[in-house]
Amino acid sequence: MTSKHYGDQLIDAHLHLDDREHTTAVGAVATLLSQMDTAGVDHAVVLHLKWQRWSMAEVAEALVHQPRLTGFVNIDPVSGRQPSDLAEASAMGFRGLKLHPRLQRYRPDDPRCIELVQQAGALGWPTVLDCFPDGEWLLAGLDVRQYAILAREAPASRVIVAHAAGHHCLDLLMLAKRVPNLWFDLSYSWLYYEPGVIADIAYCIRSMRGERVLFGTDYPDRGLPESIQRSLERLAEHGVDADLQRKILWQNAYRLLQTHSV
Repeated sequence: MTSKHYGDQLIDAHLHLDDREHTTAVGAVATLLSQMDTAGVDHAVVLHLKWQRWSMAEVAEALVHQPRLTGFVNIDPVSGRQPSDLAEASAMGFRGLKLHPRLQRYRPDDPRCIELVQQAGALGWPTVLDCFPDGEWLLAGLDVRQYAILAREAPASRVIVAHAAGHHCLDLLMLAKRVPNLWFDLSYSWLYYEPGVIADIAYCIRSMRGERVLFGTDYPDRGLPESIQRSLERLAEHGVDADLQRKILWQNAYRLLQTHSV
């Protein structure tokens, strides 16, 4: 596998390949890299999704020789093949785990989910879990406490709550202060919500002193140049100073990823 390169300006820790515009993963990677160049993104975490048009192997092949991209594999912890899926993904070059309780319909504190995250942690892998509190998330009875229980039961794992739990961000903050391996990213929510919730998320960033917080765009929800520009504007508008920005835009992700940089 090609050695990874991490710049010192901006790492997007949460995005996907665009299967709406491309029939091949290789083509989607080429477009992503072009947008990264335009937007000033040095490195990106590409989150594979099982329901996209490409297989795990096709995504891995498209990423394996790209030093600016790190792949996280989506595995369903209730599918029954978790250990073999994890070993296969590792051999293909993936270096993190992506879980989607909302769409794949399980609780983060399900024992099977906990076991899979523990296994990923034993590999040194971080785990990113979707945590966007839309109607389906709420109807399924999901809540941020379940994510904290998962992290507490897998203490050797770095558990990243995606989308900062949206309008439940303050509850997530209180839990992260008690569970030291619980992280969160800003993807999607940072540009989705109106100023009131954004102010709450900005408070969470400041209260955490910028630690264990990652920047992400959730591309291709929006084009990367647009996402980066508007995200940086909002960081400034909501009082996230330059020191905190360095942590969330680059330094935290660098520390998270460099364990498996080759």
